[in-house]
Amino acid sequence: MKYLVIFFLTMQMGLAQEYGLSDHYDGDRFFNPRNHILKSLWEVLKWKMTNERIEWPEQVENKNYPLPLINDEKAILTFINHSTFLVQLPGLNILTDPVYSMRTSPVSFAGPKRVREPGQQLKSLPKIDVVIVSHNHYDHLDLATLKEISDLHLPSFLVPLGDKKLLEEAGVKNVRELDWWDEVSFGEHKIIFSPAQHWSARGLFDKCKSLWGSYMIQGKSHIYFGGDTGYEEHFKTIQEKLGSPDVALLPIGAWSPRWFMKYFHMDPNDALMAHKDLGAKTSIGMHFGTFQLTDEGYNDSQEMMKVLTEKEKLQDQFIVLDQGESHILR
Repeated sequence: MKYLVIFFLTMQMGLAQEYGLSDHYDGDRFFNPRNHILKSLWEVLKWKMTNERIEWPEQVENKNYPLPLINDEKAILTFINHSTFLVQLPGLNILTDPVYSMRTSPVSFAGPKRVREPGQQLKSLPKIDVVIVSHNHYDHLDLATLKEISDLHLPSFLVPLGDKKLLEEAGVKNVRELDWWDEVSFGEHKIIFSPAQHWSARGLFDKCKSLWGSYMIQGKSHIYFGGDTGYEEHFKTIQEKLGSPDVALLPIGAWSPRWFMKYFHMDPNDALMAHKDLGAKTSIGMHFGTFQLTDEGYNDSQEMMKVLTEKEKLQDQFIVLDQGESHILR
């Protein structure tokens, strides 16, 4: 028994040494510094048994948007689908949470299925220099897509603590793990991994074994990628530490029912508060309209955001792009 205790403590010390004890890591699992409220199996079953799910269309056709290539612009941001953006900066092309698979699931025959094709095809994109991944949920960390990008472009992959091994075992190269506030430079650009209010898991037994977060991209322009998150004080903290972004990419979907989703997914009201906390010049909505993950209708997030921004006269500050559409920062 004594040796088992020693072994267990040694393992715990090894993990603590590997990642470092912090306000979001206890030596075994990561956690949100405030309101780390994970839902129980009973609450999941309650949601599934009592939900009033609004059915989405089986398929939505895309429009054909030309993909602009950067020239004299400060940045071009193209909404591809879900939380995937192509961020074109002078001398650097970045993909955020790239998902091109048909389903966001551990299996190919079940799980949330896309209702729209990606707004820009993977092989039509310019050379990708950096891929940033916010956390390991299947609708954000798509191993098949990451492997294809690795083979096509051999970019640098930035992932949260605990996810490097997952990518490398799938054949993805050039992977670097980051803790909150770690930064990596690419020429004149700097990418800083910052907090988010969320959680992680790929299966039943790895909950919160890897970290989650958001990213600030700094250069001639500052671009913030919010990842997947609930509304919390971290937006104010990011603004205080890193300044206000020129453009913030913020999730607005997968929010219903609120009693279940509010701590980990923002609705349009929350996203507008995050926009204000960050002091963003412009924000762009994401995390909607591709996979039905929750109960709201297909157009609910977009329509709610339209009503809110018109009410507060912020239509030009918080915008929603169609899939495949681009926003040019001059």
